[in-house]
Amino acid sequence: MRTGLLVLHITGVAAWLGANVVQLVLSPRFAREPATVAAAWTRQTIWLGQRYYNVVGAAILVTGVALVLDGDWSWSAGFIAVGITVVIVGGVLGALAFAPLARSRVAALESGDPGAAGRAQARMIPLALLDTALVLTAVLAMVDKWRA
Repeated sequence: MRTGLLVLHITGVAAWLGANVVQLVLSPRFAREPATVAAAWTRQTIWLGQRYYNVVGAAILVTGVALVLDGDWSWSAGFIAVGITVVIVGGVLGALAFAPLARSRVAALESGDPGAAGRAQARMIPLALLDTALVLTAVLAMVDKWRA
């Protein structure tokens, strides 16, 4: 059972991290495309935030809790707190930052305001880097078993 849970947990983290990297690499490329193309890409990033990351985050959380319950770990282990915190912060960033910025970017692109679209994009990139850094920190905490 533990091996299956661990595979699902790692797959969830890889899915989150992989989607982040794809967005970080492709978003600037799509930003240079015509507004209709950039808006279409941004609508897909909204979908990622509203659906994909929610499913991935829930899978990570459920498998993480199951791994703790199935293993010899204590809830006080630092790496467990880091993991739970990163999932929560990721969800909050998605709902309170990424989604509104992406919606305003789409609206700006569709209304022909490239300046506002660029400003929204410029605000999303540092947040995406932060989110990615947090996921990598959680990976480091898990691999190194901080305060296990």
